[in-house]
Amino acid sequence: MTTTVPRATGGSAASPPPQHPGGSALLGHARALQRDTIVALEQISDGAADGVMGFRIGPQPAVAVSTPATVREVLIDRADDYGRGRRQTRALTPLMGRGLLVSEGELHTRQRRIVLPHLSPRQVPRHADTIVAEAERYIAGWTEPTEVDLVAEMNSLTMNIVTQLLFSADSRDNRELARAITEAFEWEMHAITSVVAFPLWVPTARNRRARRNIDLIRRWIADFIHRRRAEQAGESPPEVTDLLGDLMGTRYEDGTGMPDDLLLDEALTAWGASQETSADAQAWTLYLLATHPEIRQRVRDEVDSVLGERTVTFDDLRQLPFCMQVFKEAMRLYPPASMIPRQAVRDTTVGGYRVKAGTMVFINAYSLHRRPEVYTDPERFDPDRFARTREKALPKGAYLPFGTGGNVCPGSHLANMEGHLLTALLAQRLTVELLPGQRIRPELLVNLRPSPGVRARVSPRSRAGG
Repeated sequence: MTTTVPRATGGSAASPPPQHPGGSALLGHARALQRDTIVALEQISDGAADGVMGFRIGPQPAVAVSTPATVREVLIDRADDYGRGRRQTRALTPLMGRGLLVSEGELHTRQRRIVLPHLSPRQVPRHADTIVAEAERYIAGWTEPTEVDLVAEMNSLTMNIVTQLLFSADSRDNRELARAITEAFEWEMHAITSVVAFPLWVPTARNRRARRNIDLIRRWIADFIHRRRAEQAGESPPEVTDLLGDLMGTRYEDGTGMPDDLLLDEALTAWGASQETSADAQAWTLYLLATHPEIRQRVRDEVDSVLGERTVTFDDLRQLPFCMQVFKEAMRLYPPASMIPRQAVRDTTVGGYRVKAGTMVFINAYSLHRRPEVYTDPERFDPDRFARTREKALPKGAYLPFGTGGNVCPGSHLANMEGHLLTALLAQRLTVELLPGQRIRPELLVNLRPSPGVRARVSPRSRAGG
């Protein structure tokens, strides 16, 4: 069965001049980029058969790339020619400080070296039971059919999970914090895509609200660190197995530990990136399963066969491959990191075009994942694309829900495990039915989320009913 999934739609764009895509006269895309980033990037990329299209953000030249080959050029083959750029740094630094999403050069290398071992494929399985326990506790309240917004619910659920994983703490019912995160991400997106984005110190209404939100979030994370330091200084410091404890106990080559200001930046980066990415990915997964009953039934058949009534564990995941295929296909259609910005630090090339120093380069994962020469019938929700043999046949750089190369998301293994577990558990325990009359579209707020939300009726699943 073929079902059209919601996507960003728009007209086509003119082709780039062969000498330099950044010289294109696509000035109208600047405002469109701020108004609806996904629509604008798709319009730009649709006009580029070779995957390179130039436009401008005000006076600044910019390029969108959207093929596996051009993505590899920017993120792997010529990665040293590109940095995060002024726009991305200006947007992310107020909230993330010098965390891995912002830092570059020697600091970035040193921090990745100290953070990545705690998020490696060998380490993440120890967090599986916490993820499942938090999810079961969350959905236990749905004892009767309940109308909910899946986006809001998955945000609350994943906030609970990541707060437990990082800090062994509870974040339930913290609506003020959830609002602050959403609004902070909205400000970051504005700062990246706007022709005129005032620095945060300029007292505009938007900036004043952003400063309040950023201060709230950073103080909330800092309190966990301060309490943990106080506990460690006590006579009987508690034994903890969370990620904050891992980071506090890790030492650099010279034997020193991570200073608290950098510890705050890395903890906040891990918390913010994990929560938002997981929430949006899981909301899209639930939406797609609700709109594709034949695929939902295959998930249920697999889960029932392997688990029956018992709770899913990490060891069960190898016997639940279709659940993982569903989650991966959801992230193909709606990749969390749908737009990855970079800036050329020197004159370079991409796709045979000259790119001058200072040019913004946008990796357009949303359009990349929909290229028909890579994915047959790309608008179709088809989890079988990620059966093992078919997934291995994909070109390198064709699938990047978490980026690729030296800046790939450090938490990608944890995010995939969490998505795998939640897809299985939610299919086992719940029936999700969309409410009629909704028009849902993808909206990019740092990550790609369903807008304006996904209204659904959630019920405890009756095994007898299938």
